[in-house]
Amino acid sequence: MAAEPELSVIIKTYNEAAKIAACLRSVLAETDAATTEIIVADSLSEDDTVAVAVQFPVKVVQLKDRADRGCGSAGQLGFQYAKGRRILLLDGDMELIPGFLAVASRTLDADPKLAGVAGTIVDRVVTLEVRRRTERPMAVTLPGIHDYLPGGGLFRIEALRDVGYLTDRNLHASEELELGLRLSERGWRLQRLDMPWVYHYGHTTPPFRMLLKRWRTKYVFGQGELLRAKLGTRHVPRVIRGARQYLYIMAWWCLLLVALAALVLGSAPGLWGIIFGVLLVAPVPLQWARKGSLPMGLYSMAVLNLHAAGFIAGALRPRVDPKRPIDSRVLHPST
Repeated sequence: MAAEPELSVIIKTYNEAAKIAACLRSVLAETDAATTEIIVADSLSEDDTVAVAVQFPVKVVQLKDRADRGCGSAGQLGFQYAKGRRILLLDGDMELIPGFLAVASRTLDADPKLAGVAGTIVDRVVTLEVRRRTERPMAVTLPGIHDYLPGGGLFRIEALRDVGYLTDRNLHASEELELGLRLSERGWRLQRLDMPWVYHYGHTTPPFRMLLKRWRTKYVFGQGELLRAKLGTRHVPRVIRGARQYLYIMAWWCLLLVALAALVLGSAPGLWGIIFGVLLVAPVPLQWARKGSLPMGLYSMAVLNLHAAGFIAGALRPRVDPKRPIDSRVLHPST
């Protein structure tokens, strides 16, 4: 392979032993070994992800410090080692769909101001979380020109160099939006094509257990961390707009606190008891009606409250320079 390959494929992994082989086979089937490097960027997996990955003709790199784990650091870890003219970014639980790369490459060739291209994501494992997302799909998941591309895609290296780095190592989520904001500020565009680009095999963890996992991994801190990253810039309104549901939840918490204080300290405890009770239960039937079922309504309330708490925690987290190299090691090849 040439010293500067045409394409660098970055595959983010954390405990993907059951899925990484299929992911790598799908990439190898769609790329030319003579012009492509494949980099598995591992976030200190605790299963056999690395043992499986090293059986393939790929480079495997890994974080040194558990404290660096996060969605932003995973992509940036791979980017530190990438040498290609274009970057394909995907997760270890995805499989590349045949034909996408050729169309995406031609699309980038045709528009020099297009920084990145993706297609639609096909979810193969339909959990309660996936159902919640697909019932009301976000505009950025549909074909068109967007300000960011959730889920990865094919990117032009000139655009990434223009904005300094791929993904912000400080972010535990929302790293694609942060990248999109930097690109748009420099005049670059992003496009989602009207064709599928990956099959996504998400985790089958029960939904409420998944929420606890997202707190432990700090995934729910992402949007608060993004707000902190963009303080003092013109992007703050865009970040707040994306987090408005969590801000509504915080406002609801404030109303509950006011009603509770009036109940305890006020002169009309009966009235304030009724007001507090109504405020406490009102969001559940609203979400029930909005989501179409009680289980989905309850789950949605749990998601919103957890993310609202995570937003606050994330906004208070300190940052390091996102351009600072991430401590890492090359596991394969060993020389």
